[in-house]
Amino acid sequence: MKNLAATVFLLILSALPALAADQADACFKTLNDDKPEQAIMLADQLLAQQKKQRNVLICKGRAQLNLGQADAALATFAEAEPLASSPQENMVSAIFKGNAYKLAGRYLEAQASYEQALKLAVSEKNQKFQVITHTLAGEALELAGKLPQALRYYEDALSLAGNNNERAEANAHLARIYNTQGRYDEAIAHQLKAMVMQMSDGTFDEYADAALELGRMYTLAKDYVSAEKNLNRVIEKSRSVGDGYWVAKGYYILGLSYIASQQPEKAKSALHQSEEIAREIGAEKLAAEVNQQLKSLSQ
Repeated sequence: MKNLAATVFLLILSALPALAADQADACFKTLNDDKPEQAIMLADQLLAQQKKQRNVLICKGRAQLNLGQADAALATFAEAEPLASSPQENMVSAIFKGNAYKLAGRYLEAQASYEQALKLAVSEKNQKFQVITHTLAGEALELAGKLPQALRYYEDALSLAGNNNERAEANAHLARIYNTQGRYDEAIAHQLKAMVMQMSDGTFDEYADAALELGRMYTLAKDYVSAEKNLNRVIEKSRSVGDGYWVAKGYYILGLSYIASQQPEKAKSALHQSEEIAREIGAEKLAAEVNQQLKSLSQ
């Protein structure tokens, strides 16, 4: 979910108009340099000089979101909301407020904020924002456990998608819902579409992530032959482009598939390869996760 959320966030930013060259630029630059604490300090200095600066408040709220400060971000976005001067600025405010509600675990309030942004997107005939807000609303409903309602939002996002990147995202969301519901054939069909679209139009990371998820779904569907074939293909592609992380992750998911199909020796071999590569490239979190599986397998 983390990768999908990041992609949606990038879509939001790509749909925004260029910010006016004002005092907020320094805050946004600091935030984009991954220094949220400094961005907040700078925003507070600017707001002390002049309180009602919408862009500065948006920057501060985003920095608070990055630091996990949901309540503080909500208060900041609420302060920025009445300063919006166009429907698009209102859409952005509603989306960021929804993100803060989501971070706080207040998923239905998040969905209501995204719905507010969606209505503005429809009235403005802004297709890109309609795709974004349908996706975000669906994600909030999914987190709230309201899967049938989330499914409808993702289906609408897919019907509105204007390119393969957006279609891949929507298909991946649909696949995840169907997978959670145990509807594996439908999940696999949508995840396969997502993988193919990411292969043609996405980055290698996006393709590999989608392909490994497809392998995981084959495993859950007990189609172990397809899982092994798909995962080995990802491993070889990752090896051919010199991406050790996805080689290691591929062996890890393959090992889990062997565990599910009750092939412990093959599982140990795949997991050992995964751990060795993960440690070589410094992917310590992945290595620790794999090591835990090996320990469980040995018990």
